Amino acid sequence: MASRPSPQNPQKQLTQRKTSNHPPVQNNFHWGLYFHRHPDTGGTKYHIKQQGSGWIADHGPTAGVFKSFLLVGLFRIADVPAGWEGHLDHTIRTYDSQLNTPGVTCRVWVLWVLALLQKPINGQIILKCDNLAALENEVKSWGNANAMGAANNVQPRPVAASTLCGL
Repeated sequence: MASRPSPQNPQKQLTQRKTSNHPPVQNNFHWGLYFHRHPDTGGTKYHIKQQGSGWIADHGPTAGVFKSFLLVGLFRIADVPAGWEGHLDHTIRTYDSQLNTPGVTCRVWVLWVLALLQKPINGQIILKCDNLAALENEVKSWGNANAMGAANNVQPRPVAASTLCGL
């Protein structure tokens, strides 16, 4: 299991998984992203949520990501190069004006964003994972294995790292 976001390694891009039900239903999660910036002030939570019949962006700072209701845990998928925080934030917000396109869900939105993070910019790639379907399966498998712990409020929440993303 990877260490928690820490001062030695603060620039982390992690998927944030929440179980949607108690008891948990296999492969039924709320998907989001979390960028850890600092051990004291936390980071930025990125996700979309349903409001009425549509979706809205609900991004913002959080110092208590591990206190999120029904959080399964954090799954590390990338290390963000120093100085790329603004690019990351801008990229994650790319689809905020297209959230009510038919077929969009929190999962679809995360996969769209991850596809953007796979593209090289000035010789740098943030997400060094070649196969998003394999990454999705890895995250689902980990989420399913840890969902009951979230439903039962087992603390601390787990933090793990992808074996597919060159970390």
